[in-house]
Amino acid sequence: MMHPERWEAGSMFQWEADISSPTLSLPQPSVSYLVCRHAIAALCAAQPNRPVLWLPTFFCPEVARFCRSVAQIREYRDDCRWHEPDWSSLQPGSNDLVLAVNYFGVRSPEPWIRWHEQRPCILVEDHTQDPFSSWSLRSNADYAVCSVRKTLPVPDGAIVWSPRRLPLPAPPAEDHWRGSMLKLSAMVYKRDYLAGTIPAGCKDRYRELQLSGEQELGTAAISSMSPVSEAVLAVGIPDRWRKRRIENTRGLLRSLEGWKTAVPVFTTWPEGHAPFDVPLVFPDQTARDQCQRELQSQNIFCPVEWVCDTPDQVASDLSSRILSIPTDCRYTAEDMARISSALLRIG
Repeated sequence: MMHPERWEAGSMFQWEADISSPTLSLPQPSVSYLVCRHAIAALCAAQPNRPVLWLPTFFCPEVARFCRSVAQIREYRDDCRWHEPDWSSLQPGSNDLVLAVNYFGVRSPEPWIRWHEQRPCILVEDHTQDPFSSWSLRSNADYAVCSVRKTLPVPDGAIVWSPRRLPLPAPPAEDHWRGSMLKLSAMVYKRDYLAGTIPAGCKDRYRELQLSGEQELGTAAISSMSPVSEAVLAVGIPDRWRKRRIENTRGLLRSLEGWKTAVPVFTTWPEGHAPFDVPLVFPDQTARDQCQRELQSQNIFCPVEWVCDTPDQVASDLSSRILSIPTDCRYTAEDMARISSALLRIG
């Protein structure tokens, strides 16, 4: 339970020990990694020659930079506001890898299915923002990846699997878990801070641990998932966590109907999908940054999804105007009402 004087929303997960049935299980067989960029790099490294890896223009620049060590990077035009990519910009060879992203967990798979039927390549789907979507569970892609730490309260972790049952990369031989242990320590601190059982000054300590842990994860060599994340995932993920995310997203979008300050990236999604959060697009970066500061002053911490490092002006412009509002399993309908009230006051 959150102490009323310590209420906040967003930022990293706190440690969550209440994992009860019914649960959902991640796809198997799979190979686990420390972070998702390791899984993508391992797929590239498993190819007979240095492959070409096609990435969308709206994508995480840190992952792209990491993958340059094992692949030639090409970009194709894609945008989370679109139903499908600009296919004319995606012209892979039959041995190229193409990463398809289910942005915010709300995309329909049909455009990618139709395209791949006509275009031979090694299709890798990224289901980070909803690992349990109907697209993910019914996929026929060559490979799929997801970063479990982005949607679940674990300090690290990512997996790769093959919906077509193709050979998987060998499990990583190295264990670089220092970042994981720093993140786990931060998660425990945050749990106790929010419960009011430790002094308020401990917030600085867990923020320091969190940032140090993220830096360690970002620079670690390809590594296995930490034992603590493996133990949590072995139990399974409570279905109620995912249902809460759907309910919270619906509630927040409903409360923002008619709001003119920013535009939601989506208002509907396919059956069997759970949105990651509520991304809002502002008219310019100044308005976005001002809203982010105002929310932060009310203990609502909203991330900028990606600061895109790309010559594509559409993706670069979007990354300067988008802000993600948290709707995950940590929050109740009352919490979402508090968040929406803060947004409406800013408007």
